[in-house]
Amino acid sequence: MGSVTRSGKRRAAEPGSPPTPHSSSEARPGLRIAPLLTLPSELLELAALKSGGFRELCSLSQTNTVLRELSQDCRLWRAEWERVYGPPGRLQEAAAKRAGGWKALFASRHATLREADPWLKPSPYEVQASVDMLATLPTPAPPASGSAAACEGAEEAAAAGASVMAPAASAAAGNGVPAAGEAPDEAMLAGDGAEAELGAEIEPEPEPEVCLVFLVDGSGSVTEEDFRVMTDFMLTAVQGVAAGGVRAKVAVVQFSNDVRVEQGPTDVDVEGFEALMAGMHRMNGGTNIALAVQKAGQLLKPLGPRTQRVLVLLTDGRIDSHQSREAHEMCARLADEQAPVRLHAYGVGRGVDREELLRIISASDAATAEDRYLALMVLDEAPW
Repeated sequence: MGSVTRSGKRRAAEPGSPPTPHSSSEARPGLRIAPLLTLPSELLELAALKSGGFRELCSLSQTNTVLRELSQDCRLWRAEWERVYGPPGRLQEAAAKRAGGWKALFASRHATLREADPWLKPSPYEVQASVDMLATLPTPAPPASGSAAACEGAEEAAAAGASVMAPAASAAAGNGVPAAGEAPDEAMLAGDGAEAELGAEIEPEPEPEVCLVFLVDGSGSVTEEDFRVMTDFMLTAVQGVAAGGVRAKVAVVQFSNDVRVEQGPTDVDVEGFEALMAGMHRMNGGTNIALAVQKAGQLLKPLGPRTQRVLVLLTDGRIDSHQSREAHEMCARLADEQAPVRLHAYGVGRGVDREELLRIISASDAATAEDRYLALMVLDEAPW
């Protein structure tokens, strides 16, 4: 296939000229293949990464089939998320799975921020992923020994049992116990009923459950709008837990200078909890997180050891260093005395002190504190 002259006529290709993507005999007449598309996919991905950002990735999807498929690549959108919002944590990884991919999660976060501007809010997928984490039961610990060791132990026990069978049989015969092949007498069949009573006393082990204790900041630095954001999230969390099918109880403690138990540990009842949230009013006053954690510990203490205790702190975190230290120490004491305990924090309001909240919830597990914090609705400016 030759080139085209100014008059529109096609000039014949010169003899011996090498075939190119433009002059391939397999190409349709008039079809021009961009040299970019002949590059290996790895180079195309690199070019897309260097294209400039999510707007350019969206523009690529409108060019042709090859670049549209490339623009859907989750690795590109994960890299773009890291460039714009920072390295994703375990929460964002779970949110991406809920969204069906990093592109959908990025689009959701972008739309949420644009609508909430100048406030910072997570995408609905991140909120739901966080709720999933609240209701997560601890993974059962694996057996202390491997299957091979267990088999060896069983074989040794069987061998030991066989070695004592003969002496035991002779001793039993001397004590009136029938030997193998002999029928027991009626007195032995009647027995004293001790074995039956023992079996009746054994009850099945209860199923593991979760108890969520919401600690709600009702202090003077929290506005009515902030407070509604907290109650709306609590309702969303309870609805998510109920939909997940996990056995769960829920308690609510509001705090300021003092504490007020809005609801003790109660089996999940979405309709009743919705009514509770609608009628809940802010206390006003100071911010005594340590006292709220102490009250949560008192509510949780009667629950069994198979109950996963989860404290959910909703606050702006604006406390002084002394209050922060007291709260951290109280959380550490609770985690030590009533394990397993998890602490989650949600920032709500203006000038949220993220570092103080991370410090408080790190009392249970410092390594995963970042994954257990979420800025629910924050404005990065002082309230005064």
